[in-house]
Amino acid sequence: MKTVSTTIALLFFILAIPAQEMEYDKSMITTAIENYFYGYIERDSDKLHKAFDTENGAMKLLNKNETGKEQVNNIKFKELVERWGSREKMSASDLDKCKLDIQNIDIVDSKIASARIRMQLVKTSYIDILSLQKIDGRWKIVNKIFVEEFKQ
Repeated sequence: MKTVSTTIALLFFILAIPAQEMEYDKSMITTAIENYFYGYIERDSDKLHKAFDTENGAMKLLNKNETGKEQVNNIKFKELVERWGSREKMSASDLDKCKLDIQNIDIVDSKIASARIRMQLVKTSYIDILSLQKIDGRWKIVNKIFVEEFKQ
């Protein structure tokens, strides 16, 4: 009987470790996403650098070329972080209107993840799909695609 109890306790312990790692990863991914959101609305380059892989990461931007054909352009996060961080600061009342909704986080092997978020800004909402990767033990956003929703 003692062997069965010990085996069951050991099984629970072994199964609890991956769950704890998953929760830790989810917490660190949430922090990266929050650094993106707050860095963006507060115009804080330091937070944005913590969120993004500025060496190799990029945002995909769908637009039309001169003939009207849709194309996807890559904009490096290194460029975006500098642009976003140097924008004019938002007023306190505008900051109060901004909201982040992390709708989903999917983690694979504690190495890669995807997240769907909704960022409510003053006049626009963005739905982002983010790809994240653990780089040197830190979760970084390595890819971003998005759509805009305009308020009437």
